[in-house]
Amino acid sequence: MLKVVPGEAALIFSDGEARSLLVSDLHLGLEKEMAKKGFSLPSYSVKMLERIKGIAEKAGAERAVILGDVKHSVGKVEDIDWSILPWFFGTLLDLFSSVEVVPGNHDGGIKPLLPPRVKLHAADGAVLGDGDEKLGVSHGHAWPSAEVISTGKMVIGHSHFTFEMKDGLGARSRESVWLFGRYDLRELLAKAGYKTRKRGRKGELVVMPPFNKMVGGRPINRGESLSFGPILSSGSIKLGEADIFLLDGTRVS
Repeated sequence: MLKVVPGEAALIFSDGEARSLLVSDLHLGLEKEMAKKGFSLPSYSVKMLERIKGIAEKAGAERAVILGDVKHSVGKVEDIDWSILPWFFGTLLDLFSSVEVVPGNHDGGIKPLLPPRVKLHAADGAVLGDGDEKLGVSHGHAWPSAEVISTGKMVIGHSHFTFEMKDGLGARSRESVWLFGRYDLRELLAKAGYKTRKRGRKGELVVMPPFNKMVGGRPINRGESLSFGPILSSGSIKLGEADIFLLDGTRVS
């Protein structure tokens, strides 16, 4: 069973035995890039930990699964990564019996930064649960494995979708959104290059908003071309037919 945490960019997955908290796009160390641009911001890492702790305690979650873009730096490990990530994940291990990471496109070289008890999956994702309660998870920047797609229920991040609104005075604002879409299982497997004999049943896709509230995003309602990873660019997910919700539960499409 998969449930959205009201008001938060987080999911709770229950496979009958344990509850897992899913979040995506932490972008730890974003403050350093903002400082280079002239913005002085306090560290947001502590606030994210407090939010994670509050959600976990309320939901009774025993496992944390981070769906990629743990760190903000790309291509190399920065000094700020060494100062934040070991501490951040050490604290998570005090809160959860199990902590897992599915790496994203920002997470090259992340393994030495993680405590040994943190499970680091491959970039093509992981399958949570078993039997009828399976959930495929990946970051979304690369094709998931055939096993992840074949679960028929996938969760990704990466896209940072927002919805742009305009008030009566013409002022514009953007809010992060959830996207719930559907896909043809056989079609998506074929487009990913996997051989399959599966029948063409429908699968469900959830695109998570970023957990880091300081991360920006492109408006999904501007009519622009939105190419965010192979799944959403494959044509198998009809974005115009997707259900889109703000974090407060308001449906906007």
